[in-house]
Amino acid sequence: MLNALNGSIQAELVRFFSVIDDSYLSTKSVSTAAFCKARKKLSHQAFIELNDDLVQEFYKTATINTWQGHRLLAVDGSVTQLPISDELFEHFGKARSHALMPAVRLSQLYDVKNNITLDLQVESHSTGEREMALKHLNKTKIGDLVIYDRGYPAVWFYKYHMLKNVDFCMRIVKSSNIVKAFLESGKYSDIVDFPCTEKSLRRCRKDKISTETLRLRLVRVDLPSGEPEVLVSSLTDLKAYPTSVFANLYHQRWGVEEDYKVLKSRLNIENYSSVSVEGILQDLHAKLLTKNLAAAAIHDAKRKIEKPKNKRLYDYKVNFTFAINQLKDNVVRFTMRLADFELYELLINKISRNLSIIRPNRKFVRKDRRFVPNKYSMGYKRMC
Repeated sequence: MLNALNGSIQAELVRFFSVIDDSYLSTKSVSTAAFCKARKKLSHQAFIELNDDLVQEFYKTATINTWQGHRLLAVDGSVTQLPISDELFEHFGKARSHALMPAVRLSQLYDVKNNITLDLQVESHSTGEREMALKHLNKTKIGDLVIYDRGYPAVWFYKYHMLKNVDFCMRIVKSSNIVKAFLESGKYSDIVDFPCTEKSLRRCRKDKISTETLRLRLVRVDLPSGEPEVLVSSLTDLKAYPTSVFANLYHQRWGVEEDYKVLKSRLNIENYSSVSVEGILQDLHAKLLTKNLAAAAIHDAKRKIEKPKNKRLYDYKVNFTFAINQLKDNVVRFTMRLADFELYELLINKISRNLSIIRPNRKFVRKDRRFVPNKYSMGYKRMC
């Protein structure tokens, strides 16, 4: 399942045993029914624990990129379609009342500097993004800085970051009286009191946390169009964090959206191999782990990249799609201990030589894909 399972189960099984036997066509044979029966004994929690181990080892051994000493994390949610199944409709629901297919809500805590996902939450579509983000805080540590888009700000939510000693920067809507007053002042940065709203008071009392007013920072960032957006942050030290750094800081949140593109378009996470709740959870967490393995390999490959002799017009980065492609089958060899360190070094060298251009300020019109029915046809596909 870690081998980027996208084809039919039977075809993937044939490929798996061919890799193990180091032959074009293995004599071993396992039926789809046998595989489906066996996977019912496996909990998706195994993939979560493996990812936790990978993340822990990565931060212990790798040279980590940070932002002003902070591990820079971003939280974002996404919705993905599921195969049609009564069990999935009942458990996950659907994105809209008139939708023909069930849908699941995802949320991930993502290190934008090192391209590693620390945590993935998978819930029913009716679950709020803020509640899912709250669970991510269990995977943070003191000194982390988390970036959020609008939709997350709430005084009670700020307080949970304070309790964890985790800093934050969030885009905030401009409709509140506090933000309106800040914009009218003409200032680009100010320290402002945030008292609890009625909703936050109820939540704080329910969770038995402080209801005291918070002093936070508001920062105005003007978009190229001239329209202002406002950020709320716990970074109140004006000398350590001048106003000029916030535009670039918030822009780095884009990395988590790009990671969803990798999951959906490169690893095809919506191409499921199951119509059961447990099978869906296995597919999602297995592909996330595969993506993190590729990210760790790329991080290792960067040390191998040769500096160009002549100045290049553009900077280059390791091609993520190529790295995922090279992990196919090799992840089987590594996990089954069929390969040694020599193969890993060969893999890293190969990945380090396949680069793609970084084009700054490149923009594309975002396509609305919400109403694309059944992206992956399941009509003739055997599923567990």
